[in-house]
Amino acid sequence: MLDFSYYNPVKLLYGKGKLDAVAEEILPYGKRVLFVFGQNHLKASGQYDRVKQLLEAAGIESIDLGGVHSNPRLDLVQRGIQICKEQDIDFILAVGGGSSCDTAKAISMGAKADYDIWQAYEDFHNLMHGNPLDNPHVPTEVVPMGVVMTKPATGSDFDYTSVLSNWDAHEKLMVINKVMYPKFSIHDPTLTYTLPREQIVYGVADIMTHYLEQYLTPDDYIDMLDRMKEVGLKTVIDSGVTVLKNPEDYNAQSNLLYCAALACSDISMQGTLGGWEAHMIEHELSAITDVNHGLGMAIVYIGWMKYVIDANPRKFAEFAEWVWGIERRRSDLEIGMAGIEKTAEFWRSLGIPLTLREAGLDPAIIPQVAKQAVRFGPLGRLKTLYEEDVIKILESVS
Repeated sequence: MLDFSYYNPVKLLYGKGKLDAVAEEILPYGKRVLFVFGQNHLKASGQYDRVKQLLEAAGIESIDLGGVHSNPRLDLVQRGIQICKEQDIDFILAVGGGSSCDTAKAISMGAKADYDIWQAYEDFHNLMHGNPLDNPHVPTEVVPMGVVMTKPATGSDFDYTSVLSNWDAHEKLMVINKVMYPKFSIHDPTLTYTLPREQIVYGVADIMTHYLEQYLTPDDYIDMLDRMKEVGLKTVIDSGVTVLKNPEDYNAQSNLLYCAALACSDISMQGTLGGWEAHMIEHELSAITDVNHGLGMAIVYIGWMKYVIDANPRKFAEFAEWVWGIERRRSDLEIGMAGIEKTAEFWRSLGIPLTLREAGLDPAIIPQVAKQAVRFGPLGRLKTLYEEDVIKILESVS
């Protein structure tokens, strides 16, 4: 296990009726709020009106910024930054899923920056890959923000990462910076009852890959952390199936929300560096095609697992045994492959396409995706991936 220090300042308010506390949590920061949300569901469900009423009752003025896309867009972030600067915004409230949260985080950084916020995303990737920069753009100050989560998926409400798409350039990058920690996150599982089936399905795949990216690594002797991830995976699998049968199962929805938050809270990644190379590949896939992130991750991850399993077959065999209950009566490689097939079988049972063609994507994009995925440098810890490796991974799921 690697040495680590752990700190997470996010205040988590969890349970029925916790939305009622949203104004109380905001007021210490001011009374002018930028309200960031998605496209249709929030208003159709009545949750938009409820949030507005709670803010108004507390004397909080809110300015709407709706239209958040499933792959958060730079142009909307730039509009939000402009509003913050022109309207003297005190606080940013994101209501929705991870995309609303990532959008709000980007705005919170950009509102205090005197440069194009996209430069911070580009510079972060250069620094992450060891590419020297004379004057990197690293945000040091933000407009405070908080979150009301209405969708279990990314866990962005409980971490300090923001992913953003520059649609004009067809690029998708991230920033990891502790100044972005939300001040609070409100989890009321009843707010998830009205989610469309597709969002739950892709959310389940997304949460699973967050645990798996931290689990299928070259790191050994992290038993406690591995057991946490395995329990997280099993809980997501079981709760996801239950929610799809009964969307108003409070306990199952609670488990999904909490598993999503914990998967990205860093607590399960302490003692290991994780991998995340499959995410880097999917980011470019969705930057070019706009495919849903959870769907894209399911496709890429099946291909990635099969491509890298030989680098640590024992870890894949443990995954098969502890998560899927497969007895280890054959070689680690064979058992590990059985675990991969079981994962694919589960995702297919939810209705998730597991090839590019099944998802309506043209395999002709593979060379472009591969080139962009490694433009800052090679990917991976379990197995170093170059452009030709990414091509082979994607061709295997074409």
